[in-house]
Amino acid sequence: MPSRSGLFLMLPPLVALILFGLLPLMVVVNWSFWTWDPVTYWIKPDFSVAAYGEILQAGRWSVIVATLFKAALTAIICLLLAYPAAYAVHFLGSKRWGPLLLGLMTIPFFTSYLIRAFSWRLVLGRTGVINTLLQESGLTHAPIDWLLFSDFAVIVGLIASYLPFATFPLLLSMRRVDQTVLAAAEDLGAGFWRRFFTILLPLTRSGLFAGFLFVFVMVCGSSTEVQMLGGAGASIVTVMINDVMRVANYPLAFAISTVVLVVIFALVLIGNRLFGLAALFEDRSA
Repeated sequence: MPSRSGLFLMLPPLVALILFGLLPLMVVVNWSFWTWDPVTYWIKPDFSVAAYGEILQAGRWSVIVATLFKAALTAIICLLLAYPAAYAVHFLGSKRWGPLLLGLMTIPFFTSYLIRAFSWRLVLGRTGVINTLLQESGLTHAPIDWLLFSDFAVIVGLIASYLPFATFPLLLSMRRVDQTVLAAAEDLGAGFWRRFFTILLPLTRSGLFAGFLFVFVMVCGSSTEVQMLGGAGASIVTVMINDVMRVANYPLAFAISTVVLVVIFALVLIGNRLFGLAALFEDRSA
């Protein structure tokens, strides 16, 4: 049970969380059940589920499903790339080179997200770096069109943007692993892969899911990579919400946001249940 002074210290961040985190979300969920009043050009508190019914129209539901699929796929690929990166920083990097390797991962954030997304056009385009190298080496005789303005290009851009968000939680979870356990397993004859699958991977599962969740949430809220690399017909939840807001259909926009919010909240509950997400933030100093 926290002491009175501890409760007093917890009060400011708790109030900030409620005011700037929970309250806006509660307003969005509440307004998703309101109706649009064409007279006042605003929403009014008449309970209705019409906005949720509209999600099933005009292909909106397919956009939500496609967004969730892109977010999950991007998160999984990021984890496959982030795990060896975090392992190299923590176990292979020295105290001098570890922070440097970690700092290098943040280099993409030194510039605008628009520039980062647009730069992939110069890499994946018909006259981009990859097509030029493939044609000059004789591997292809014409540019590969699907490299740009495709789901492939969108996934590449999303991975490049959000890979660090999968790496940092994994690194944090690895630093919480007792090194003596790995050393003892090695002394008992366990090879690298046996130590990895029986010790390291289970002990870092909270970091795995945290990395997955961070990337998943970031992708669900992104739009630049889709608009810059996906072509004119590409869409994602955020783009769809912007389009709906332009025609002032606010209840529908709030309903779409609520559906995504419910999915993310369910993921958090499942992750905490199956992967021990809360264990990543436990104090093990005692």
